[in-house]
Amino acid sequence: MPKKKLSDIVFQRISPPDEKDSLTMDDLSHVLVRRLGLKRKESRAQHAKLLMELIKYKKDGVPLSIEQISKILSVSQSQTYEEIRKWRTLGFMEFIKIPAGEGFVKGYMLTGNTVNRLIDKAESATKSFFRKTRRIAKDFDDL
Repeated sequence: MPKKKLSDIVFQRISPPDEKDSLTMDDLSHVLVRRLGLKRKESRAQHAKLLMELIKYKKDGVPLSIEQISKILSVSQSQTYEEIRKWRTLGFMEFIKIPAGEGFVKGYMLTGNTVNRLIDKAESATKSFFRKTRRIAKDFDDL
């Protein structure tokens, strides 16, 4: 897995649309992937759809292959690796091998069963960063 970088945590002030009477899962998943910075830039990649599919497959205990992910995202396989980089470095998605018969089923799966569990991971990572930064700031102030 690539080394985690501070630039992998990018929060954006995106809110659910106010003009709609009722919000759908599509609306909320789009807001979530944008707020957490999982969609790295404006592109045709459908990260909101990927989030919903990953949750569905996580509940079934089935990992998604890179080919399946690229179809969901609607991008090439080579582009898919770049698109899921933030998902992986933030710890939201991992590559796993599950024993099946005489072989293994390999693919990517969410690390949490719910979006709230994934948010807990992001919160933990940022709190850890700020705790370490606060220690450095305290040493700086003491000097």
